[in-house]
Amino acid sequence: MKKIIDLTHNIEEGMLTFNAYWHTQVSITQMGKIDSEGRETRKLVLGTHTGTHMDAPLHFIRGGGTVDNIQLDKLVGEVTIVDFSALANSGSDASVTKEMLEKIQISNRMLFKFGWGKHWNTDRFYKGYPHFTKEAAEYLVSKDVQLIGMDTASPDDGRIKIKEVLGTEQDSPVHKIFLKNNTVIVEYLNLEEVTEYEGWNIAALPLKIKGADGSSSRVILFK
Repeated sequence: MKKIIDLTHNIEEGMLTFNAYWHTQVSITQMGKIDSEGRETRKLVLGTHTGTHMDAPLHFIRGGGTVDNIQLDKLVGEVTIVDFSALANSGSDASVTKEMLEKIQISNRMLFKFGWGKHWNTDRFYKGYPHFTKEAAEYLVSKDVQLIGMDTASPDDGRIKIKEVLGTEQDSPVHKIFLKNNTVIVEYLNLEEVTEYEGWNIAALPLKIKGADGSSSRVILFK
């Protein structure tokens, strides 16, 4: 390998997490100490969708596949990276449409850079980010996209008031299109250092948590 870029945000206390009761704040507690136990160990408390993470189908699909059973060949290999930073600069809540996707190369693994990483760990991160229309998501599924990653909080429109539509068809429809078709979603990527877009491979590896709906993941590009 000639070059590696880490796309993963640090996991640390006080980091940004989604403000909902089904998420938890990160807690890192030192347990063992070299001065007393002769070794350092720590206890971690974090949700399955903390920081840079992967959504398995079970996240939104009843009876869907779990993160420990995702095929590794989906998660490692050649990737197409699309720079849509101009879309984020065009205004809040901009949409990626099917017509836009029809003009670019589509492969089994896709990363979308919106330049949103500059908002990481700020209140802005969850507001006004670019998202995919349902037609765009269906188009990517029709092109056999197996993994889709982005530097935003979600592929869904952030203007949807989740508490008002919780558990209905209007709740996270783009997530559901991808996940019911077993397209893995990787969110909260750090793509700020990515300035070359050709010739990359990706490795996106979650913790192998039995029966889980997702997991924080270490994600890298390499070539």
